[in-house]
Amino acid sequence: MSDNHDSDLIAGLDCGSHTIKCVIARISEDLQQQMIVGIGVTPSQGIDNNGMIVDLDLVGQAIHKAVSLAENMAGEEVRAVRIGLSSKDIESFSALGIIPIAGGEVMESDLEQLMDSTRHSRQVGKHVLHLLPKKFFLDKKEVKNPLGLSGHRLEGHFHVVTCQQSTFNHVLDAVLHAGLDVEDLLSSSVGASMAVSTPESSSHATTCFIDLGHASTGVVLRKGNHFVHSARLAMGGRYITSDISQIFDLAPSLAERVKRSFGRHEVDLSAIAGLDKSAANMQLVKKVLADPRLPQVIEARIEEILFELKKVIHPCLVDGPLDCIYLTGGGSQLHLIRDHALDIFGTPVSQGFFSHASPVVDLATRPDLAAAVGLLDARQNFSDWRLREVGQSGGERKKKGFLRKAYFFLKENV
Repeated sequence: MSDNHDSDLIAGLDCGSHTIKCVIARISEDLQQQMIVGIGVTPSQGIDNNGMIVDLDLVGQAIHKAVSLAENMAGEEVRAVRIGLSSKDIESFSALGIIPIAGGEVMESDLEQLMDSTRHSRQVGKHVLHLLPKKFFLDKKEVKNPLGLSGHRLEGHFHVVTCQQSTFNHVLDAVLHAGLDVEDLLSSSVGASMAVSTPESSSHATTCFIDLGHASTGVVLRKGNHFVHSARLAMGGRYITSDISQIFDLAPSLAERVKRSFGRHEVDLSAIAGLDKSAANMQLVKKVLADPRLPQVIEARIEEILFELKKVIHPCLVDGPLDCIYLTGGGSQLHLIRDHALDIFGTPVSQGFFSHASPVVDLATRPDLAAAVGLLDARQNFSDWRLREVGQSGGERKKKGFLRKAYFFLKENV
């Protein structure tokens, strides 16, 4: 593959337990707008239902295939990718950093020192994926951006997202097996929330982003543009598939097709790769879809998942109720899920839509691509804070192989 360090292409790679999705976009000349020009989706291999890598060679092959499919559609090759993780060991917590301002005016070096002091609060054996600002206080007075202001004591409240260092190392190993460099490594839940286009009126709203995956579900809470909380719930679409498979004595592939076809007028068996499309299986699927027990089975599990999400979300709502919920991920296309979410949360619920343009795919019909698409925007949305986090000055792109070099340094010296 050719080097895309100076290319106008960027690539997001969502490594889920069910599928691996690659999205390639072309950046406009003003570095603001992005046009999605390639997508590649392939079944996950070597990743268990907890999102943990269990076979590096198989994961590397799956990553290579997803990226190759996207490259073929884009007509160009990429060298580095931004990775989204959804493993079970991703954790988040609030952290506080406090530093004195020696020169009286808050400088870039003070902000870097504040972030360093906060980063050191992480647990041993963890890798920081995100260090996201929530609030700043200068001499006990809240300020939006402390840079350039005068004071004596700077306090920063951050939302920190971590994963196990071993998980970080395994992902880098797998990507290297695929012949790629890693440009960034982030939480897929945070990435999915970044993909959603929100109205101007939400700049001060409390918003919840729910990314419904196959094995797990990601949750992100934001107050305006500031992150309040993020988490992963170890429940997803595969639980519904398993229920259908067991109750109606169906093969998992047929149960998956029943789940996806529920509430739709036509049954499309072609969506399941390798499925035996025999007349007998078609009739079996149609018979289960007509069974009056099916809605009860599916809706019971949907409600269970949503109630578990409510238990995660509501304790974090310290500044009032939710203003809106956005749903992304493949599970957001389940029949009546928005109606159930509205009933359970009592909050307006909308399927997340992307602001990106694309000549190759109708993104409105692909909420499962949210995490991969959000990775494309991560640098822009995190602004200078994300750039400082990886040790860059504003406006610069990361040097080729940055994480690769860091990985081998850690491997040799730790």
